[in-house]
Amino acid sequence: MLYVDKNEVLRYLGYKPNSTKFTPDMLAKIDYYISLGITLLEPNTTYRIFNHLDITDRGVEIAEAGLVLPGNDISNLLRNAKKVCLVAATIGPQLEAKVSQLFKSNEYAAGTILDAVGSDAVEKVADQLQEQLKLKAKKQGYHLTWRYCSGYGDLPLEVNRPFAKIVNAASIGINITETCALQPEKSIFGIVGFTVGEQDVPILNKCANCGAENCAYRNRGEMCAKTSRNTKE
Repeated sequence: MLYVDKNEVLRYLGYKPNSTKFTPDMLAKIDYYISLGITLLEPNTTYRIFNHLDITDRGVEIAEAGLVLPGNDISNLLRNAKKVCLVAATIGPQLEAKVSQLFKSNEYAAGTILDAVGSDAVEKVADQLQEQLKLKAKKQGYHLTWRYCSGYGDLPLEVNRPFAKIVNAASIGINITETCALQPEKSIFGIVGFTVGEQDVPILNKCANCGAENCAYRNRGEMCAKTSRNTKE
C-alpha cells in the first residue's frame, strides 16, 4: 500500500510550524481523508531509458526519441549524464473525481484536504519508481540525478506533448489537455539522468530552479506544489 505522509499533506494545506493552528476536529478530518484517499489511489508508472544524449545550444537533444528538451536548467542538470530516463507517474482518476464531487457538494475543506492527499501521493508514486531506477542504475555503475519535471524552471509544459507519445503515457491513463497540462492532474512527467561519479542526492532547493514565483512554498525553500489544485497555473 502506498504511504501518504501526513506532514506533507499539511504542507500542501499551507501549514506553517509555530503559526498555523488546526483544531482537533480538523486534524481528525485530515486523518480521515488521508485514509479515504489511500483507498482511491490507482498508482501506475511507465518509463523509457535512452542511452545517448547531446547538450547543444538548443537544449538536451535525445536523438533516439526525436526529442529536444529546451532550457538551460535541464541542460545543466544533465551535463554529466550518460543516459537519460523519461518517467511518467499517476494516481489515476478516482481521487480527483471524489475531490470534484466534494467541491460540487460545497464541502470545500474536505475537497481541499483530499486534493492535498493526491498531491503527496503522486510524488510518492514517482519516488518509488525512482528508487527502482536507482537500483537499475547502480548495477550498471551509475548514479541518478534528481527528478526534473516539465514546468520547472525554463523547461516549458509544451514538451508534454512529445513526451507523452515517447513514454506511451496513454497506456497508464495520462492524457494531455489543450494547454499541455496532464490529465489526471495528479500525474507527473519527469526526467532523470544516469551519471558516473555523482551521488544520488536530491536537490536541496528545487525552488531555485522554478519560475513559479507566486507559489506559497517558494519562500520556505521547499519544492513548489505544482500538483496541488490550489497552486496550479
